[in-house]
Amino acid sequence: MSDLNYISAILEKRSFFSEYQPLWNTETNSIFAYEAFFRIDAGTSPLVIFENARKAGLLYELDTASIRNTIKNYPFFKKYFLFVNVFPSTLIHPEFPKFIKSLINHFPDIKGEIIFEINEAVVEEDCWNKEIFSDRLEFLRSSGFQLAFDDLPITDLSLEKIKRHEPEFVKLDHTYSTQLSESLVKQQSIQYLLTYMNRKNVLVLEGVETAEDLLVARNLGVPLLQGYYIAKPMVLDAFKEQISVSMD
Repeated sequence: MSDLNYISAILEKRSFFSEYQPLWNTETNSIFAYEAFFRIDAGTSPLVIFENARKAGLLYELDTASIRNTIKNYPFFKKYFLFVNVFPSTLIHPEFPKFIKSLINHFPDIKGEIIFEINEAVVEEDCWNKEIFSDRLEFLRSSGFQLAFDDLPITDLSLEKIKRHEPEFVKLDHTYSTQLSESLVKQQSIQYLLTYMNRKNVLVLEGVETAEDLLVARNLGVPLLQGYYIAKPMVLDAFKEQISVSMD
């Protein structure tokens, strides 16, 4: 089956769903928000599906269908924020403003409740340099949403992006959390970034998988943590919010 037929069938049958992973507030020791993840049948990588959609010329259609499904099935609006991933190419698509207005019309509770997380796909790096990219970020803000930059490494380019666009949230690449408790270099890198960022930017450390790494991240002053040690992505309903994390 061609990429076009494969992705078209996924879109027609809506044969995908969303899982959600909590972000943990280290100050209040409680859930701050959830991040939504695109899922399809077991064993199939979402990255492969989106790459197939790109090749088929249907990435915008799949990305926006996933966003709509994510919002439709989220049970915790007005209680926890929701991080929603979006590709830069979707952001600058001519139909994107119309799509956002349609979402607000259908789901009025989402205003002020969603953080759009801009995907750091290398293949879409050129999108960041276009004037329309900045315009669309401001469009999202003016529509009542916040912004997060996803999977940023600590580089001069990343710092320039933070300075230029001032996202409300910055999510560090998961490599910084791996064996964080054993790496002075990683700890110093995170401390540097926390010093660089102003109060408008909240740092999120992803990929926290051990108690030791969580405690070091908290002691460094990282406000929000995310990872398998806290909870794996899951299908949510109104009863799946009892998550406890030891921070002793």
